Amino acid sequence: ISNKLKQPLILAYLVAGVVIGPEMGLHLVEDRESINVVSEIGLILLLFIIGLEIDLKKLFAAGRAVVITGVLQVPLCVLLGYAAFYLLGLRDGGGKFPLLYIAICMAISSTLVVVKLLYDKLELDTLPGRITLGVLVFQDIWAIVILAIQPNLMNLSVGPLAGALGKGLLLVAVSFGVSKYVLPALFRSVATAPEIVLVASLAWCFAVGSGAGAAGLSREMGALIAGISISTFPYNIDIVAKVASIRDFFVTL
Repeated sequence: ISNKLKQPLILAYLVAGVVIGPEMGLHLVEDRESINVVSEIGLILLLFIIGLEIDLKKLFAAGRAVVITGVLQVPLCVLLGYAAFYLLGLRDGGGKFPLLYIAICMAISSTLVVVKLLYDKLELDTLPGRITLGVLVFQDIWAIVILAIQPNLMNLSVGPLAGALGKGLLLVAVSFGVSKYVLPALFRSVATAPEIVLVASLAWCFAVGSGAGAAGLSREMGALIAGISISTFPYNIDIVAKVASIRDFFVTL
C-alpha cells in the first residue's frame, strides 16, 4: 500500500510493527528480547554496508562543513530544547534531570531512519548525504560523551569521558591495523569461494561490533568502522550485493 501511494517503505514497516506489536497493536508479537535482537542485527548490517560504500577521500573533502556542523549541532539543539522547557515553566531539580535528558534525545537523530532514506533515494554519495552521514557520526561521538558523563552530572569528572574516547580511538586503530596487515591475506585465500568471502566479511563485522560493545561503545558504530576499514578491498561490491538482501530482511523486521 505504501509503495502504491509513493510513500517511503520504512513508513510501512513502522506502521506494520505498531499493528502487530506488543505495545499498541494486536499483540501478535510479544517477545521483546527477540524484537531487540533482530532490530539490532538489522541496524548493524545496515551500517556495515554503509561503511563498505563510504569513500573516505570524499568524506574528508567535505571536512570543514562536517566538523563545524557536527560539533555544534547537538549542543545547540540541546540548548534550544531546554530553553523551550524553560519558557513553558518546566524545571529540573532535586538532583534529577529528566528535561535535560529529553532535550538530548530530541537533539540526536535516528541513524537507521536517516541512513535508510538517504540510501533508498541514492543520495548517500552526494555532498549533502556525506555531510549528513558525517553529522550522524558526530552525534554518535556526542552520545558516547553524554553516556560517559551522565552518571556523574552532579560531580563531573574527565576520567570516564577520557576513557570512553580512548576506547573509541583504540578500536579504530586496531580495526584499521588488522584490515591493513591481516585481512588482505585472509580474503585472498578465500577469494575463489564467494560464500566464504561473505561469511568472512560478516565475521569481521560482528567481531568489530562485539569489540565496540565490550568497550562500552555501540555495536552499530563498530559495524560502521568494520565496513569502512575494508571498503577499499576489491571484493566490497560483491559483499554489498550479498549482504543487502540479509540487511533488508532484518531492517524490515
